Amino acid sequence: MRNLSFTNLRVFIDKSAHPIYTELTSRAVDKAEEVPFIKMPDLFMVAACAGAKYERYKKLEQNKRDIFVADAFDSKIQLPLLVALAHKKNKDLEILSDAKEILSVCENWANGGIYIIHEQMLGGKGLRPLYKLVDFILEETK
Repeated sequence: MRNLSFTNLRVFIDKSAHPIYTELTSRAVDKAEEVPFIKMPDLFMVAACAGAKYERYKKLEQNKRDIFVADAFDSKIQLPLLVALAHKKNKDLEILSDAKEILSVCENWANGGIYIIHEQMLGGKGLRPLYKLVDFILEETK
């Protein structure tokens, strides 16, 4: 991980998914039960993991938007997870030396996974979106 630099890289999502990212992160400090993600990088990571788990790799098309800089990812937790998600898609170890390619793969995983997370938080079990998300995660880890 020390040789990989995510500095000055932007994270992209599909423009049509931006309202979902905004909905699930805005005002999180005030309404944690309704809006459980404080930062978009956290939501992006959950979306990428869901996309990978359910094999929902959805290529970003030209209609994309940058939402944050990759420097926002936690270098000890989130960056290694990004590498693992990239490796899941491309077993080629060569990809693991290219931060831009790793990020691109994860953007495509997140592009497929954001809709899974959104659906669970709107219609899953539980009274509030936070509890629905927790129930979903607990069910998936059984």
